[in-house]
Amino acid sequence: MRVAVSKINGIDSVAVSLNRGVAVIRLKPENRVTLERVREAIRANGFTPKEAEVRARGTVVDDSGHLALVMPGGDVAFRLAPDSHALGIFGELQHLRDQDVTVEGRVPETARGAREPVVLQARALSKSPTR
Repeated sequence: MRVAVSKINGIDSVAVSLNRGVAVIRLKPENRVTLERVREAIRANGFTPKEAEVRARGTVVDDSGHLALVMPGGDVAFRLAPDSHALGIFGELQHLRDQDVTVEGRVPETARGAREPVVLQARALSKSPTR
């Protein structure tokens, strides 16, 4: 699995612990990798991807009445929702529209081929430094 995931364009490094059932995947800056693409590579190697811990930098935007985090390049986005342990973070996100931020949180497991927006349940955020 490590080799297959590391071949995806935009992946910087992959470390896998089969004992813990964890893969740590680091992406190159300004990549175009989607979480679903990584999950498909994991499935193709006989494993079942579960929830993902994510740290992503992007711009907070309004997406049809929902807050979303759009990555540089504009073609990869997460719909933002508050983590159940950090409900106050959503108010902070509202005030950071059209600003660059770094968001940390969890993306729940999704069904194979799911078409709904990928939801990032935010638990921490910071305003990104100006580029």
